[in-house]
Amino acid sequence: MKIPARFVTLALAAGLAAPLPALAVDTPDAANAKSYAVRIPVTPVPDAPLQRLLLPAEALVRLQSAGYADLRLFNAAGQPVPMALASVPTQTSTQEQSVKLPAYPILGAEGAGAAGLEGLSLRIEERQGKRVVQLNTGKATTASAAPQKVLGALLDARKLKEPVAAMTLDADLPVGQPVTFNVQASKDLKSWRPLADTVLYRADASSAAASLGDTRLDLSMADLKDHYLRISWGGAAVTVRGATLLTSQSTAVRQRVSATMAVPALTNAHELVFALPFATPVAALKITPQGRNVLVPIRVLGRNNREQAWALLATSVVYRLGAAGKEQSSGPVELGGASVREVKIEADAKTPGFAAAPEIALQFEPAQLVFLAGGPGPFTLAAGLPGPAGAAAAFLPMASLVPGYKASQENTLPQAQLDISRIDVTGGAVAGPLVAAQAGGDGIPTRSLVLWGILLLGVLALAGMAWVLMKQTKKTD
Repeated sequence: MKIPARFVTLALAAGLAAPLPALAVDTPDAANAKSYAVRIPVTPVPDAPLQRLLLPAEALVRLQSAGYADLRLFNAAGQPVPMALASVPTQTSTQEQSVKLPAYPILGAEGAGAAGLEGLSLRIEERQGKRVVQLNTGKATTASAAPQKVLGALLDARKLKEPVAAMTLDADLPVGQPVTFNVQASKDLKSWRPLADTVLYRADASSAAASLGDTRLDLSMADLKDHYLRISWGGAAVTVRGATLLTSQSTAVRQRVSATMAVPALTNAHELVFALPFATPVAALKITPQGRNVLVPIRVLGRNNREQAWALLATSVVYRLGAAGKEQSSGPVELGGASVREVKIEADAKTPGFAAAPEIALQFEPAQLVFLAGGPGPFTLAAGLPGPAGAAAAFLPMASLVPGYKASQENTLPQAQLDISRIDVTGGAVAGPLVAAQAGGDGIPTRSLVLWGILLLGVLALAGMAWVLMKQTKKTD
């Protein structure tokens, strides 16, 4: 039986014209504070037109735009106020560490005194298992035959990598005799440059430390890598056992914003997949294995939907080790500001993997709003619009918001405060972790389901038309 072409065309049209499920949610009115996922009261600084506000984790974990477009600040009249987005400046952190260096005696001819060290090079010798420093006068026979005494001390500072701020001597001083100490540095034990000097005086024999003088020598952040230090003190009867050097390192750090996350379900020991309900770029993941003495090499991958292939974000080793009552855990796994909707953590197949799902915390780079406190208060910070489109960004250039703007001027503005205790979350406040544990989707993608649905509708339409034609053919026969 031949089916008329017009029936086939009608069947295909019926299948393709079937209504498709909506894949996008209509964007709500960006000027309505009630449309946002979270609203936080803001207390501005009185009588300050321009202010700044640090963005909290409660807002960052609900943004649906990687560029913070769905972020607004409303006044009491429901009007969005002019604002600009800015990064948070780094803070200088200084780390100090004490390094103890032993002193090696410098031997020279009797009666040479401190002046005998000037213009002479040194050589290091091993004598009966001990290291001593000998003056190199160029007259080895005469020097070795003459009586020798300790003229100074040598410190080996070649392994110091950080600048040295100060030095404290560990020395025994004679009673009632001022002693002048001179500290010099050299790379080759021939050419010396002065670093510091001090005069110490011990008045009482019962006291081991100096009574007068500054025992701490300021070295003015000297770079002593690959250097030797020479300490001389004239002809006084002094014993220098060593010195303590205080190294100092200044680093620029930016305090990140951290958000707790509920422990996701572990599908198997070597794979953990979870979804992120926001689009805010993630700076790092703090992954802490559960248990004791656990070490797992991992890979972190990410994607935005199931149609995409997994992309490698980072490789690292996470651990939790405990010994002698002290526990050590691995640092954050840097993701470089990745904006992904799904994350997969893969454990190395050569290891047992995770016995239980690890604890996970999200870290974000800090950001701040600079705004004009216009209109009546109080003010409200709103974040997070539903739907993939979110909202159009409302940020102004900093030069347009701040008259006569200069670089980093926003960091000098007064800082408004947030009242997190009065946070208003759509759907009710969530107790516990800020980010819920949502399972990642490894099933059939939504797009594939839609296409299969369309195909199935077309097949059913064709089957229906064929059945109708068969009935009509039987009646005709």
